[in-house]
Amino acid sequence: MLLHNDAGAYLLHLRDNLPGIWEPGSWALPGGGREPGDRSLAETARRELREETGLDLPALEPFAVETATGIDGSPVLIQVFTARWNGDPATLHLTEGVLLHWFRPEVMPRLCLAPSTLELVHRHAGLPAPTGWPVSPREPQAGETGADPPGRRP
Repeated sequence: MLLHNDAGAYLLHLRDNLPGIWEPGSWALPGGGREPGDRSLAETARRELREETGLDLPALEPFAVETATGIDGSPVLIQVFTARWNGDPATLHLTEGVLLHWFRPEVMPRLCLAPSTLELVHRHAGLPAPTGWPVSPREPQAGETGADPPGRRP
């Protein structure tokens, strides 16, 4: 779910760092999978958002269908919806993950974030595709150790 506000920021969800879940310990878009009782993909998106954050946003707009890689390595089709919300994520009742926070697209390359999520946000924001970004936020580029330089804190 691409939740954005009037300031041009997008709501990201810091996922639990637990083995066996999709994108553990990464920033991701809120959302989840379809369950047998869901009558539509929009209903799935609304239910997941309600379950994870307590937000009930009836006005969801379909944005894109993306292909992600499941935890077993197989391709998974994902219907991405978008909605506008101008609230404070600190007031939400988070039931999964660690934190919800607004980020502007230009700071997102500094996060542990799937490249496909960054590209999706840039596309929605009408920005050019990000360039020069590592293939995976968990893999350092050639010659890097992955550690922060001395004196630098995340």
